[in-house]
Amino acid sequence: PGRQPHPTPGILRFQQSLLAHLEPPTPATDASEYFTDLRLATALIGLTWPVGQHLLDTTLSRYVTAYLHSTSENFGTSKGLQHHRLRDVPPRDPIACAGLLRAAHSLLETSDLSEHLSQLVHTPGERPTRTPWVRIYARHENSCSRRFRDPAEPLTRTYRKIGGPQGLRAPLRDDYRPEHIPAYLEPDWHERYFAPIAGIAPKVLRRTAAVRLVQWAIGGPLDEAATYLGIAPDRVRYRSNTDFQRWERAGRNPAEFERVLRELSAELRAPHRPLIDYQRRREALRDWAPPPDEWDPLVSELPPIPGPIRPAVGDRKRQDASVFIWVQVTQGEHLFTPRPIEAEQPQDVQREWALRRNTTWYNLVRPDIFRHYADLRNLLAEDAQALARDIDGGAGS
Repeated sequence: PGRQPHPTPGILRFQQSLLAHLEPPTPATDASEYFTDLRLATALIGLTWPVGQHLLDTTLSRYVTAYLHSTSENFGTSKGLQHHRLRDVPPRDPIACAGLLRAAHSLLETSDLSEHLSQLVHTPGERPTRTPWVRIYARHENSCSRRFRDPAEPLTRTYRKIGGPQGLRAPLRDDYRPEHIPAYLEPDWHERYFAPIAGIAPKVLRRTAAVRLVQWAIGGPLDEAATYLGIAPDRVRYRSNTDFQRWERAGRNPAEFERVLRELSAELRAPHRPLIDYQRRREALRDWAPPPDEWDPLVSELPPIPGPIRPAVGDRKRQDASVFIWVQVTQGEHLFTPRPIEAEQPQDVQREWALRRNTTWYNLVRPDIFRHYADLRNLLAEDAQALARDIDGGAGS
């Protein structure tokens, strides 16, 4: 080995700043939070190295790399737990220790801590390495600063366990609640916050944003948040690495989505209008469909269609009408709508109806709609508004 480097002026100044945090007039709480932040940042850099090597000069980076390589060899995958615990203590080697602490301090001093944390957590092209670090973060999150906790909280939410009644625990935020989030983000929210994000399909943005907002509110993995919203996990699987890869392919930075999502959550903390209890609406319509004694009078109001052909208005159309109303009331996606009428049909009839779902849905929502569907949509929209008012007022539960 060559000669060990002498401490640089920058390292000596950093050492003095560490000592200054332990002396008056620094308040004890501020000092404690700073050193907790430093500990968490050091562990994250160590676990995601070499992603954060840009935070150091070449000399110190080389020593840190050598130290982390040696510890990885000594604690292989068969002893992963010891390896992760080792990242939560400073290196014994003074140069590697100085390098990691200096890198952590540089990270904490960045103007956009949220974006830099996201870049460390989301390693490009790989599965995000969050699981080891979140164990460390969970042990110290109550002692770190608010400045560190605010951006770190969303990044660690995926791996929180949910307990308590019905598999859920009390909301982790004291502002908006999960029931305030529709399964398919409100069009106004999407238009004002997410529409400028190009390269990602609006359907993906609206669905993913809704799931992430619920996840922020109740914790747990994305699949559990999706299930809470009524999104069938066997049909749409949420994986943090899949989401990241989708953004990477589109040439977008995942931190952009996180930033916009935080802006929307800030609005939900101080809404311009009372928030809607969408979970109550979903529960009220879980097994709902227009009963025949209401459906028959409704379709009798449809204006006559010229010509000898009369559009069908039987049970299949009644099921399609319930899908339309459910979407209007719950702000969900038609893909995940309960279909109680269809479920009562023989298997061959169910298959036949399933083949025609998308066509009927398209006819109900297309702008240049056929007259029959235009008239039907107007009637159904009125019924949906009345049903929503009844549920919100307590009559539909």
